[in-house]
Amino acid sequence: MTIATTDSGNSNSLPRESSRFDSLIAELKGSQITSSKLREEIFNILLDDATDTPSTDKWYIFEYDPKFKDQLIEWDEYPLIYAIEFKKNNLLGANMHYMGASNARLRAINNKKFPRSTLRYYIPKRADSIFFEISESEVQLLSLLPLEKFHRNR
Repeated sequence: MTIATTDSGNSNSLPRESSRFDSLIAELKGSQITSSKLREEIFNILLDDATDTPSTDKWYIFEYDPKFKDQLIEWDEYPLIYAIEFKKNNLLGANMHYMGASNARLRAINNKKFPRSTLRYYIPKRADSIFFEISESEVQLLSLLPLEKFHRNR
């Protein structure tokens, strides 16, 4: 079980405007919460912006069950992606969870220039039918939270 710990950290790179996550972050400050509970809270907040048809040039987080997961070395059950393009009904997205929580990740988000290592194709119908759209102003915050859940085949 993964535990996420929040603190009173400060970052000049995070947006200063108010977000719909402010009350959750304030409530969690200084406490512990499991990653699964944190994901549940975040998804509940994002529910109003859920769609079953993602569009390109937007940010999403969703639950994903790869068709060929047994053949993958590693996969993320809750990818946080920038939707780049559709090819043959597959969605090419840059998954921020494949980058460390670093300045490089924040630069990639701001510039929309992503390392090849973050690019993955997703089959939208394998995505639990719900894509939670994330506004540009909230991507940095959500990219720093431990929302990923990696599975590794050995």
